Amino acid sequence: MNSAPESSTILTMQFVRLAELSGEEVHDLLKLRFDVFILEQQSLYPEIDGRDVGAVHLIASGTKGAPCGTLRMLGMDDDGPVHIGRVAVRADQRGTGLGRAMMAAALDHIANAAPGRPVRLGAQTYLEGFYASFGFRPTSGVYDDGGIPHVDMERP
Repeated sequence: MNSAPESSTILTMQFVRLAELSGEEVHDLLKLRFDVFILEQQSLYPEIDGRDVGAVHLIASGTKGAPCGTLRMLGMDDDGPVHIGRVAVRADQRGTGLGRAMMAAALDHIANAAPGRPVRLGAQTYLEGFYASFGFRPTSGVYDDGGIPHVDMERP
């Protein structure tokens, strides 16, 4: 993978665990998240939190193999709810429908791999309507997470 900007053509969407990726691919995945959450949103929080190793990651890649979007799913190997988090779309890919395609793919993956389990996420409040369009409903009031207003949401 390489982190240079490219056209909006998305060629692959894959579900992987970190152990399946090369060092360069892990670097590019974490760089995308760092660029979105730490640099763009200026949210100082522990981005590398130790939870990536056990997670299933969705990585959307473009024509040059560079990650254009990503999200992670926690709890896929447990019996409880699945948690979607770290949803990030590269700036030049926003508004293309990539985030919607990623969320639809993740929910399909969860329905097949963990059928009948609820799905939870912590949504930035400005994205509450986006997640509601997938059947998520708020389960908390607004709270601060890294300087950004969030609300917990669940999809039964």
